[in-house]
Amino acid sequence: MTTIALSQLVHQAPAFLSRISQRFSAFFAGIEDARLMAQRFKTLSQMTDAQLAARGLRREEIPQAVLKLSIRT
Repeated sequence: MTTIALSQLVHQAPAFLSRISQRFSAFFAGIEDARLMAQRFKTLSQMTDAQLAARGLRREEIPQAVLKLSIRT
């Protein structure tokens, strides 16, 4: 009985480890996306109203602009 259980464990381990690896990758990709969004927000927030207007933005539209940029990339 132990041999059967170990055999199943050895057989299923690669798929299990692959799923865990995919979840960790997705988690770290999400962190990177959030970091990029924060950087974009900071960059836009530091611009003057005239610089924002040249980009077709108003200060209150910065959060939506950051979200739109993240959806495209």
